[in-house]
Amino acid sequence: MTGFVLTKIATQLVYPLVLSIALSLVGLGMLARGRTRRAGAVLGASLALLWVASTPVVSFLLNDTLEGRYAAVSPEETPSAGAIVLLGGAVEPASPPRNQVDLNEAVDRIVHAARLHRAGKAPVIIATGGGIPRSGAAQTPADTTADLLVEWGVPRAAIWIEGMSLNTYENATETRKLLAARGIDGPILLVTSAAHMWRSMLLFESAGVTAIPAATDFMLGRLDLGDPLAWIPNAGSLRGTDSAIKEYLGVLVARLRGQITSGPH
Repeated sequence: MTGFVLTKIATQLVYPLVLSIALSLVGLGMLARGRTRRAGAVLGASLALLWVASTPVVSFLLNDTLEGRYAAVSPEETPSAGAIVLLGGAVEPASPPRNQVDLNEAVDRIVHAARLHRAGKAPVIIATGGGIPRSGAAQTPADTTADLLVEWGVPRAAIWIEGMSLNTYENATETRKLLAARGIDGPILLVTSAAHMWRSMLLFESAGVTAIPAATDFMLGRLDLGDPLAWIPNAGSLRGTDSAIKEYLGVLVARLRGQITSGPH
């Protein structure tokens, strides 16, 4: 648990907003000591970093390198497999002030998995995701996801729970154990957000799970470079840049830890 929390904190520290604030503090410290020229350079770099990271064009290009690897395929055209593995991240716990589970923008994952099952592409859905230490929730995300799948028409008997994992690497390793215990050795359909699919595929295949990508939750649309708004920073674009950085950083860290052994897709 401690390692999980420390990893989350370390990730936050490399996001552009945090780095920009850190540079600003350094610049202000220099300014207070009379180092005007150096302070100006550092403060300028801080502003430039935040401006670039918040620009729609930059956010689009970074995320296109992730989402562009996988096409959106309808449930009917998706190949059949032994199981549908649904990665978590789409639900927020029913903790105060909420008295019900909240669905975030990644809810497309749950919808797509349900549609794949309805289309007969696999006999079971494996809902993944263990509890997060600071959530205070009574259920794991996997349990909550399973409840939603049942509510949306998937039979309870067709849902398996993998509620031990805390990150994508553990999703892969714990799913491999579950598949082995249930006697499934063929390919699985891996359902997650398009931007998250590259890292997920690398981790699952490195864990020994043959996966077919079933990407959903595509964030990108069209971008007109001639539109002035494409060059004006906004909070949504900064969030998109953070999301892309998280994926690339996740792949880098996983490679350094030996969790990814396969090459790029």
